[in-house]
Amino acid sequence: MNNVTVPAHIAARIAERNKTGVKSALTDSIVTSGASIPKISIRAAKFRLVAGGVETTVGDKLDVIIVGVNPRVSKSYFDKAFDPNAEDKRPACFSNDGIRPDNDAQTPQSDSCASCPHNVLGSKINASGAKSKKCADQRHLAVVPAADPKKVYSLSVTVSAMRALREYFGDLANYSIAPEEAITELSFDEQASYPRLLFRQNGYVPEKALPLVDTLLNCDDTKIAIRTMAPRPVDPALSAPPAHAQMAAPQSSFEDDEASAYEEAPQASSPAEPPAVAPVKQSDELEAKLDSLFD
Repeated sequence: MNNVTVPAHIAARIAERNKTGVKSALTDSIVTSGASIPKISIRAAKFRLVAGGVETTVGDKLDVIIVGVNPRVSKSYFDKAFDPNAEDKRPACFSNDGIRPDNDAQTPQSDSCASCPHNVLGSKINASGAKSKKCADQRHLAVVPAADPKKVYSLSVTVSAMRALREYFGDLANYSIAPEEAITELSFDEQASYPRLLFRQNGYVPEKALPLVDTLLNCDDTKIAIRTMAPRPVDPALSAPPAHAQMAAPQSSFEDDEASAYEEAPQASSPAEPPAVAPVKQSDELEAKLDSLFD
């Protein structure tokens, strides 16, 4: 904008909107149209917070609190190679529950995921010769940044990181710690040639923050982030979607993670006793940030 000097009468309107939280309906019709979901992108091995058409690069590590997990493995099938310049990056077929194609899938490949030929290990052979699947698995999480837990973001964990996620949840369970009680550090596997996520405990949610976290566990924003609830219509005059409504087709997340091998789930193990590892202490800097938010 060339003219950044805002007249007093416009400044007053801006201040009132900021105070009430009511946005311009015209702005919402363009900026937030399409029921976009705030998400965390891992493109180029950098964590990026994407919301309302704005992308904020955070870095190669990010502390979050996990507030939701889709109980089922979701699936996405692309019938063409990824093109970063393409306007439409949606998959040809996708399923948020891993049972059947979503109602909004552009080109359903089968009546059910179980009978789909693209959902079979070996339906795709990677350049390395490893068996994979044409229809890729992923797990949708809902997280909030630990230092600023005001907005729920969707984080898609692709198949290459699912084992690390299961092992991380298992380690927490060994100490009877719920995932929403821990500060989770997200980082990248430096040995991988693509952005493969790693998970590590980096402290605990402060006591005064737990009530807020508990309210997020079953809120609509969390359900939308994990793809178990359809996004709200942009126009409040539109009727709300029915409870069984399916999600709109997600934009491609595989631009973020070019996994070359399909990892089969390891057998669950139950150690006789928890490993003798001292709990991770929360850093003074992170604790100070969290304290300032919940004073």
